[in-house]
Amino acid sequence: MEFLDLFSGIGGFRRGLERSGHRCIGHVEIDKYANISYMAMYGLSYCKYGKCREGNCCRICSKEVSEHCDGSKCTGEWFAKDIKQLTAGEIPRAEIWTFGFPCTDISLSGKRAGLAGERSGLFFTVAGLLKSTPTKDKPRFLIVENVKHLLSSERGGDFTAVLFNLWEAGYDLEWQCVNSKDFGVPQHRERVYLVGYLGGIRGRKVFPVSGANTAVVKKVIGGYQGERVYDADGLSITLTADGGGAGGKTGLYLCGTKKPEEWMECLKENGNEECGAKNYAGFLTQKKEPDMTKISRCLVSHYNAGITRFGESSGVLHCKACDGKCMQARAALTPERENKRQNGRRFKDIGEPGFTLTAVDRHGVMMLQCPYYNGMPIREATKQGYVIARHGDGINLSYPNSTVSRGRVGKQCSQTLLTEGNMGVVVYCRIRRLTPKECFRLQAFEDFLFDRAKAAGVSDAQLYKQAGNSVTVNIVYEIGLRLAEMEAGILEV
Repeated sequence: MEFLDLFSGIGGFRRGLERSGHRCIGHVEIDKYANISYMAMYGLSYCKYGKCREGNCCRICSKEVSEHCDGSKCTGEWFAKDIKQLTAGEIPRAEIWTFGFPCTDISLSGKRAGLAGERSGLFFTVAGLLKSTPTKDKPRFLIVENVKHLLSSERGGDFTAVLFNLWEAGYDLEWQCVNSKDFGVPQHRERVYLVGYLGGIRGRKVFPVSGANTAVVKKVIGGYQGERVYDADGLSITLTADGGGAGGKTGLYLCGTKKPEEWMECLKENGNEECGAKNYAGFLTQKKEPDMTKISRCLVSHYNAGITRFGESSGVLHCKACDGKCMQARAALTPERENKRQNGRRFKDIGEPGFTLTAVDRHGVMMLQCPYYNGMPIREATKQGYVIARHGDGINLSYPNSTVSRGRVGKQCSQTLLTEGNMGVVVYCRIRRLTPKECFRLQAFEDFLFDRAKAAGVSDAQLYKQAGNSVTVNIVYEIGLRLAEMEAGILEV
């Protein structure tokens, strides 16, 4: 189906729906730098009027393209900058509208003005466009996204307003609160998704969606309990007293698997190149010589021999200690001498320059176990006043000295990406900030899309902001699959 991408950002909705077989015909985005990234990521270019054409005519007004421009740089996709300046007659027909309207006034981190706020109130602009569009031209489906707090904003009044206004526009709705970490990315990000159906459409069964095959099983052909085949979409079979034997959920199960081309890129840390899922089993591939720019600036010791040579010119030291513990290296002078030197210290602190080389003294390196090897305390508003963070945990780096913040540590996953890019990860004994590329990966964007945005000259600050504002591609992909299956008549009524 064809869809329009409103409040498009960097195209999280677009990428998810395209992967599930749908086609984008245009987008709306007011942010200058988000548009630069969007056009670079999806290979778009526009004439100065932002129009597109069918044949030799503008799709919007049907006038000859020559009245606007020569149309030579137009890609055939419609584009508008400011949704407040649009009228229903200017918007091309599409079967799906997607929009994650601004959460600025709804989010707990904002001013909490709700839908009465200037930014989040843009929802009413979209609702007004839907109401003023003739029924024959309205999209058949809507996909809407916002923060979890939309459900409780203004004591539920804002969510009621969303439902009521879309109902007035002619749509029945269903919704679900989902977490990105359940859809193949290590990010704790709870968001509300709504799917709207133009009145009269049957077969509404998009939700619940799940990134893993956790649904209970359903009988699809007859036979004895131990001989049946079950699908993973519906009700469980009848529980029986002999559930431990042939009568209890035995037999064959139809289980979906991920295709190799759907493998998920994960954080590339210390040379781990790719993390994927095939038959729901994860695996890692190891680079022989990882790029030094992709390795955190800390001491790592998780191998079992020597010191690697490829760190010599980069300031990165890989200590392959025999005991596998994270170690710290300090310069030492005459390490075999038990008594202290008369003219000063024999050991340097971390980060200090080494001792001056002489022909008399013997120089060495003292290896000490990092004091944070078993975890480092991160200040949080808990009874203890801190939470222990360990290797692989995500850290919210905003307001590190706050005594009232909670939820700063994500166990083996990132906390919700924000526009400031203040997310870090514990790498053995150090905390390092996530890179913009890693933030894009946490929203399930492929690396080649990030590389295109970066090559377009977008700054890191803007890339962090764009990743924080985006939706998670994998969630939209699952919703898009359900809509495609509904169109094909696969889903049950």
